[in-house]
Amino acid sequence: MIHVSLPAIPETGTTLLGAMELLGSVGVTWQQVVKGQPADPLFDVSIVSESGKSMTIPRRWSVEPHSAIADVERTDVIFIPSLWMAPGETFAGRHGALKDWISRQYRQGAMVCAACTGVLLLADTGLLDGEKATTHWAYEDSMRRSYPRIDLQADKVMVESGTDGRLVTSGSHATWYDVILHVISRTCGREAAMETAKFFLLQWHNDGQLPYRAFQDPVQHGDAAIRECQAWLRKNFTQPNPVEAVEKQSGLATRSFKRRFKDATGMTVIDYVQRLRVEQAKGLLEGGDASVDDIGWRVGYEDVAFFRRLFKRLTGLTPREYRRKFQLPMAARPTDAVRR
Repeated sequence: MIHVSLPAIPETGTTLLGAMELLGSVGVTWQQVVKGQPADPLFDVSIVSESGKSMTIPRRWSVEPHSAIADVERTDVIFIPSLWMAPGETFAGRHGALKDWISRQYRQGAMVCAACTGVLLLADTGLLDGEKATTHWAYEDSMRRSYPRIDLQADKVMVESGTDGRLVTSGSHATWYDVILHVISRTCGREAAMETAKFFLLQWHNDGQLPYRAFQDPVQHGDAAIRECQAWLRKNFTQPNPVEAVEKQSGLATRSFKRRFKDATGMTVIDYVQRLRVEQAKGLLEGGDASVDDIGWRVGYEDVAFFRRLFKRLTGLTPREYRRKFQLPMAARPTDAVRR
């Protein structure tokens, strides 16, 4: 059997339990339910912790580890699930024994996987230094600051790196099962992974993280004049020539305004306006049935062809593809009574 260790720490989310259930089904569920045959599990899955004692994880879930890490001399796979972490927070100075154990297991040949914010714990081991990795798009900036030696590819859903591809990282919370399916495929074969995906109605996130990204307005800077310009643009970005208008509002010289805006926000004024417009368009595509042309006009673009190209560049999808992917199905939309 393939031994998988699931580290539990107080910051652990319920992905821990989902991973345990999914891995525990491999070799059993499809054979018993679909084929009607007796079967044995292919994975030996254990929850491990630094002390081996019970703990309460966020949202008041109680976890009883199977063993302490000191009792696990060797494991085949380590899966670090999503963790409850604030952007900018790291694991520096925390869980040193666990990080040392993860590093030692990797050196002994284990595959080490991490999903979403679990990548932050893996990053703090140093194993990802000089390697490619991904994480949740909302944590990209803080991770780049905290771990500059990692080649972060945050638009990707999953990245293999390290010796023999044994370091596996994935993006946002729901991509944990992409990692588990990947582990199943690598250790038990493609057929076992496909059977698991079919039984549990799981689908790989093949289109990357870009379509899911929300625009994070960069307002945490010290330039009060530029913050006022940003506030004005958030209310007026659909009007014609908003870049010229906000420059006049600022009272700054053209070169000074453009330089200060870029220094404060990390983007040009036109880039900022485009992202505000596309973010508004995304909401209109998700929540209504207006035509793509109409939505382009409503967010400020008379040249609808340009709007379509811009939307594809910033989201990775055409407006129609985005609507098909994210629009709520009719059954899930609020009724008139709920709206009132």
